Formats: sequence, C-alpha cells, structure tokens
Amino acid sequence: MDLMLWIVDLDGVVWKGKEYIWENVEALKRLEGEKVFLTNKATSRWEIRRRLEKVGLEGEVVTSAYIAAQYLKERGVESAFALGPFGLYEELALAGIHPTENSELAEAVVVGLDPFFTYSKVAEASKIVRDGKLFVATNADKVYPTERGPMPGAGSLVEAIRAASGKDPVVVGKPSKIAFKVASKGRRDVIVIGDKMETDMKMAIENGVRGVLVLTGVTSSPPSRTSENIRVVGSLRELLDSS
Repeated sequence: MDLMLWIVDLDGVVWKGKEYIWENVEALKRLEGEKVFLTNKATSRWEIRRRLEKVGLEGEVVTSAYIAAQYLKERGVESAFALGPFGLYEELALAGIHPTENSELAEAVVVGLDPFFTYSKVAEASKIVRDGKLFVATNADKVYPTERGPMPGAGSLVEAIRAASGKDPVVVGKPSKIAFKVASKGRRDVIVIGDKMETDMKMAIENGVRGVLVLTGVTSSPPSRTSENIRVVGSLRELLDSS
C-alpha cells in the first residue's frame, strides 16, 4: 500500500523569509509518506531544493514558475513577456519559451513577484493582454509572510495589470486545479499542509482531499469556520503527537 502523499506549502510552514520554522521542519522530517513541496513563489525548483536540503528535508519540488512554464509549453507558446524573479525566466527557458520585451513577439504575459515592477512594465504587459495574448498569473497571493511581517505578493502586481487591461488572468498557482493536478500526480490519498485558508485549504476542499492548516504563517489564530476535512494545528508537531 502506498504511503500518504503530503503536499506541503513553504512560506509560513517551513520558513518565514530567511528564518526557518524549526518545529515544523523537525516534524516534517519524521512525518511518514511521500512529500511534494508546492510553493506559489515564482522561483526555480533548484533554488527551493537547495534550501530544503540544507535542513535535511527531502521531496519533490513544484513552484508556480514551473507550473506556468509547463502550462504555456502545452499551449504551444514560444515567447512570453515575463515579470518576475530570475527563477521564472529560468523555468521558462527550460521549457523552451523565450522571454522577450518586444510586445510584437510576445505570445503571452506571465506574471510573478517582480521586485523591479514599474509603470512601464504595467503599460507594456497590459497592451499585450489587450491585444488578445494569453495572460497567466503564477499566483494571486496579495501578500506573503516574511520575518518582517506580511509583504506585497505577486497578486498585487497581477491586479495592476488586470485593472489596466480589463482582462482576467489564468491563475496556475494554488488554489487552482492546475496546481493540484501537477502536485498530486493524479493521486487521491493526499493531505495538503499550508498556512492559508484562501489558497492551501481552498485547494484541498475543492479537490476533495484533507488539509492541515498550521498557525505558524499568515494565519495565526483558528478561523471561525472551516471544513470538516480541515484540521487546525498550532504547529506540525501536533500531527506527530496524535499519530
């Protein structure tokens, strides 16, 4: 019989910014089953894998940048106007998609968390989208947790382009079924671990699997309402105590 597949969020579960959440890290090491680390961060898989290996965590890594690149590749896109960190460009290149700043050549716009986001980028991206090209958001997270507190997420940038273009994006990160399909690999014996009701737990609920909401990230107190398939824990150590 196959062991449980755990889909594990990173920000707010494994770390906050540069700081690790050690009680969760140690619990994850002892948690039996296969692990897929799924993050809405638009970075490359190797960056995440390297950071996990530093603390002895093993498992497959799936990032929203990887999901976005595969989504575009499956639709025959060969060039895209991209806004995001280096890892997004890297995943696009690995998928055979050429990042371009030429609006005439761009077949899509893909948006991640771009620390150098500018008015001119909004103008260019919204023009491409208005021209009927594909608009893909790696995620719609308005904020993400750091050691300094919540910071603006990629969703904040996506909203600017949405407002300027009048078009809605295809969101490929959590809680989309696209993200769940990639991370779950078609399995149903899945439990999703995360720190947000609106992304991690929503993905679990909408796909009919169990979820564990851990109060070490964006969500720091139990929600007033939740699903019977969602368990709320202060830290992941509680999963070991009850096993």
